[in-house]
Amino acid sequence: MAIQLNDRDHLIFNLINEHEVLLEKHISWFIAEDNKPVLIRDRLRKLFYLDYLLCHRHGTKLPWWTTPTKPLVYLLSDQAKTATGIDHDEVDRFDAEWQRHHLEVANLRMLYLISQKNGKITEFHWKTASREEKAQFAIDARVSFVANGIAYDIGIVNNPSLSDEEIAKLESSLKGAGIEMILMVARDEEIQTELQKRLQEKSDSSLSKSCFFSTHQKLYKKGMVSAKWQNSEAKDLSLFPKPGDSQKDENTSSPFTGGGMSQAQPISA
Repeated sequence: MAIQLNDRDHLIFNLINEHEVLLEKHISWFIAEDNKPVLIRDRLRKLFYLDYLLCHRHGTKLPWWTTPTKPLVYLLSDQAKTATGIDHDEVDRFDAEWQRHHLEVANLRMLYLISQKNGKITEFHWKTASREEKAQFAIDARVSFVANGIAYDIGIVNNPSLSDEEIAKLESSLKGAGIEMILMVARDEEIQTELQKRLQEKSDSSLSKSCFFSTHQKLYKKGMVSAKWQNSEAKDLSLFPKPGDSQKDENTSSPFTGGGMSQAQPISA
């Protein structure tokens, strides 16, 4: 059965191409209407049945995924790439660790969208780093937004290694990538501590005053803006302070807890 691809189908393809691999929840937030996620499952299934999307269960443990079965991930098929003019390549998109890295980056974008929905930020813009930008600056994404009347330009780095080469690239990103600070997100507190110690060893690096650390688990609980971040000396900081802010969790309507999807808007096929 053939279907006429519509504008939203092409938007879905472009989003998956941008992030390489996505969950249904990511897609529903990324194409949100009026800051509300949309119901997209039926359309994704149709695109899968018609060979425009690939779909399989992710192979690693994702800390925000609490159901017994592992999550379904969506990737572009060769048919979809051909239909939309996207280049083919030889990247193994079924590698579980490769997928996990990209899914974690996509989750950070979704958390910012939740912050925007909850009124914590405005004028939010996200740009996933291209392979060329990643190779040059070692960042996964650039974000800009306004919080409490202040505009921010930020680089996002997921689970970095902070090798000498990566540090040099990140230093150059502060000059050439249009960002003023770098947020580094580790998979757990042990890894975060190792990264902080590594940066302390590079006390002469410009990163020591411009990099801030957190873990995925903390950000899922508190949100990208309300969460406490740490500097390389492991001191807690409120990067986006607001007088009288109660530090209330931004994630009260997150799709991780089920609240966000209750406001989902239906989408026509």
